[in-house]
Amino acid sequence: MDFAPTKTGWMTRRIPAGLDVTWLPIGSPIVGDVLACEVITPSLLRHLDTADGRRAMLYPGDRITCVVGARYSTSILQGRARVTGDVTEMLSASGLCGEVVGRSAEVAPPTTLRVLAQAHHAGRPLNVRSFLLPPAQPIGPKPTWIVVAGSAMDAGKTTACASIIHGLTGAGYRVGAAKLTGTASPRDLSSYRDAGADPVLEFLDMGWPSTDGCDRADLAAIVAGLTGQLQAAAVQVGVLEIADGLLQRETELILRALSGWLGPAHIVLATRESLAAVAGVRQLRQMGHDVLAVTGVVTNSPLACQEVDLAGAGPCIPTAGLGTVVASLVEQLGDRHAGRPAPVAAA
Repeated sequence: MDFAPTKTGWMTRRIPAGLDVTWLPIGSPIVGDVLACEVITPSLLRHLDTADGRRAMLYPGDRITCVVGARYSTSILQGRARVTGDVTEMLSASGLCGEVVGRSAEVAPPTTLRVLAQAHHAGRPLNVRSFLLPPAQPIGPKPTWIVVAGSAMDAGKTTACASIIHGLTGAGYRVGAAKLTGTASPRDLSSYRDAGADPVLEFLDMGWPSTDGCDRADLAAIVAGLTGQLQAAAVQVGVLEIADGLLQRETELILRALSGWLGPAHIVLATRESLAAVAGVRQLRQMGHDVLAVTGVVTNSPLACQEVDLAGAGPCIPTAGLGTVVASLVEQLGDRHAGRPAPVAAA
């Protein structure tokens, strides 16, 4: 029977086109293994983010590629990288699958999938971790690193990244961007690219479909690999997004180690409300970080922004003006650090 999928998920985008793949009965899949699945009941997730970055509607009977992995999403669901029978669940629209172990009361039941087969290549299970970018050879000085973190999910991190990128490119800087943690998705990279960043990367480029469950060594390799690629591209500023909130395990691991891995990095914190901003800035400063600004959903309220500023956690900068402010700060940093390149062109 032909098990070849007709819709290919984003998670498999790094697998070369035309690779000789054999579909065999499922074994004991691990993180990164590729499965062919049939949609049983579209529910929470009703579309698939495809390998070319578009969205394809899902219908019962569709055959899709999925990649085994875990997911940590406080506003949607928690999933484990575990597939033990002939039915699994869709953990993300980009084609992550596994076992849902908890979900928000506000969301629908997960989309269910029937496992048809497991992909093999050259006699071994096909795994996306075999297709990471090769090591880069950094050239020139290190970029200025702008790191966007958040107090929680949906605080405005990716929007903040786009504003920062657009402001910096408008000021004449060469800007690259990377998402360090989370669940792989084309939406973040599209947002960075549309704002003017080049190159744009994510942890999937380092072989990980998601970073939930990664240990410190895994995260260090992801950060080194992605930032090495940006430096090799000779960008002047690297904008790095960290998913989820400050209390999430992998987020905290990275932030506690980031200065040792990258050297000086400047943090922009996105939050939903003022108390989270004050607590988040305090936590980041205790870790030894320089917090350039607070932004995000909190800035929709001028009063909430005023509370942040009065509490000494500011400046609180609305997202729309964030890029201009950060570009000015980067220019000031260049004045203070010998050898830091000036913008490529005048704004």
